[in-house]
Amino acid sequence: MLGRIRNLSLTTAAMLLIAGCMNGVVAPGGGESTGVAGVAAKALNVAAQVGGADGFGGSLMDGYIDHMPGQMGFLGADDLAPEATNMMVLVRNESVEDGTFRLSYFASHMGLEEQMLVVAVGAGEEVTVEIPCSEIVGMGPLDGPGEPGCHLEDGEAVDNTMVVPGFLGQDFMCDGTYECVLTRDVDDLDGDGNTEELIIVSDAMEFHMMNGGPTGHGHGTGSGMMGSHMGM
Repeated sequence: MLGRIRNLSLTTAAMLLIAGCMNGVVAPGGGESTGVAGVAAKALNVAAQVGGADGFGGSLMDGYIDHMPGQMGFLGADDLAPEATNMMVLVRNESVEDGTFRLSYFASHMGLEEQMLVVAVGAGEEVTVEIPCSEIVGMGPLDGPGEPGCHLEDGEAVDNTMVVPGFLGQDFMCDGTYECVLTRDVDDLDGDGNTEELIIVSDAMEFHMMNGGPTGHGHGTGSGMMGSHMGM
């Protein structure tokens, strides 16, 4: 569902879905791209976990699944991550404990199972790792909000709820850098009233909190994804 920006109306998007684009996309030249279909299915599943009381980003991301499908999608081979390209992921640890992060990514040219890389980052430090360019990047299970994204040296697990997964063409590009930060939840992003706890925040989460959201798509006047994004 998510990937390169497409200026599609909801009607056009619906027609594409009816035509079977998500189950078998016709690639240039007329052949069926099973790779595109697999990526689209994975992206839809991950995006469905964004927003809502228990989803990635919580209430700040309400509306995400409702209005994003009409604007973007993995619809053809050009939307996928090229096999010969890489990207960088910067992991910053702003806590006072050393941390072990579970970096997850989905690169269709490596198969239709997500990959996992363990990244050790010392207290107050940052580490940049290179991974194959991927269609989706996150921490912990890409379709499992509330799962551990990091374990601290003292054994504490920090969940991945605020690590909104990033999508190629929307939140990062091949050869670019994507960032995830372990930090104090001073703004109470998860709404639980605890501003001392640690959370992991992704570039995608910060990007979606900005007015206009990714690539300037329009919002309404309510809260969360459709609104003011905490006044930012």
